[in-house]
Amino acid sequence: MTILAKNERQLILYYDGTSELGKKVRAHAEASGAQLLPIDITETKVAATEWTEVAELLNCKVSELIATDHPVFKQTYGEDNVNLDADDALKVLEKNPETLVYPIAVRGQRAIRAKQSTDLRKLINPDTGDIPQP
Repeated sequence: MTILAKNERQLILYYDGTSELGKKVRAHAEASGAQLLPIDITETKVAATEWTEVAELLNCKVSELIATDHPVFKQTYGEDNVNLDADDALKVLEKNPETLVYPIAVRGQRAIRAKQSTDLRKLINPDTGDIPQP
């Protein structure tokens, strides 16, 4: 059973609204004109099933969604190399969502990690009128 709505017309953005990158990515998404569903993970709880589906769309493990070098992660779990299984990673994202490594954008069956705000262009199709043409 899928919980994630995979609509080609909608851009779902999972981001940390307290981070600089999160703010920039959201601003870029809003400026694109795409139908946007912004999910600030520091304010909205994301279900474990949803994180699992997002990881599957990204072809990665849930543990790869976590920034193990984040100060909150290090303070909570220590400086040593921590190996997280899927359940552990889901608990980290639930309790410390700010440890999400990068904002994640989902559109239809495609998802990307936005390492910079312009990465969203990979999911925005100019032919659909998502980006206003000068």
